Amino acid sequence: MDFPEVVVALAAIFFTLGWPMIWIAAYYGYQSVKAWQDTKLKRDMVARGYTAQEIVQVVAAKKGSRPENTTDVPPAKPIKQPAYG
Repeated sequence: MDFPEVVVALAAIFFTLGWPMIWIAAYYGYQSVKAWQDTKLKRDMVARGYTAQEIVQVVAAKKGSRPENTTDVPPAKPIKQPAYG
């Protein structure tokens, strides 16, 4: 095999197997970072003393749903200490 044939073969393998693997890794990496940021937002809001209703409304507004669908959450009890110290 000559050099150009090897390059073409490696490029074909990469575009057949490499791009889907890169896309899958990027997609699940994005989903992980997004979930991590949502969890961090919720923890920060709990530490600042937001009620469960307020947290649900913020998360619902962030995801684009209507906040009036979130009225079934009971009010939170007062927080005596932060979530993490």
